[in-house]
Amino acid sequence: MSDVHYQQQAARRARLLWIAAALIIALSLGALLVRALFRDTCTECFARDPRSVVSSFAQAVTGSDWDRVSACWERTAFYSLDAGCSEVCLSRLLGMPYELVGISLGEPYHTDAGRTRLLATVTVRCVASGEEETGDLLLDTVGANLPWRHWKIVESTFGGPLSDPWCQ
Repeated sequence: MSDVHYQQQAARRARLLWIAAALIIALSLGALLVRALFRDTCTECFARDPRSVVSSFAQAVTGSDWDRVSACWERTAFYSLDAGCSEVCLSRLLGMPYELVGISLGEPYHTDAGRTRLLATVTVRCVASGEEETGDLLLDTVGANLPWRHWKIVESTFGGPLSDPWCQ
C-alpha cells in the first residue's frame, strides 16, 4: 500500500471527526436554546403558569432568595417606585416568616398594547402573630398563547406598604 492510500484514510477520518464534532456542538446548542427558551427563571423549572410563578415568588421572599425574587418581576417594573411593593419594599421583607395560605387567580384579560394580564391574590399567615394578610400581584405576558411565554409581575401589593410591612 502506498502513502497516498494512508493519506486518503487519514483525510477521511479527519472529515468524519469534524462532522461528528459539528453535530455534537449543534445538538448541544439546540438543547441549550430549548432550555433557555422554555425554562422559567422565577420558578427555576419548566413550569411557567401563573400559579407556579406566584407560589415561587412567595417562597423566594420568605427564603431570602433575592435573585429569584427579581427574576419573577418584569425588569423595569421591579425598579419602579410606582409598581407597588417592588425592589425597595421587598428588600425590607426578605426572610419574613409567613405561611402561604392561598392563591386565587383572576381571569386573564388583554390590554390595548396586545399583552395579557392577570390579577393574582395571595393570602399569607404570619407565623409569629397568626394574622392573615392579603396582597395582589398583577402578572403580565405576551398576548399570544405561545408555548414559551413567561408570566412576570408588573405591580404588587404583596408585603404591604413600605411604611407598614407584613409580619413585622
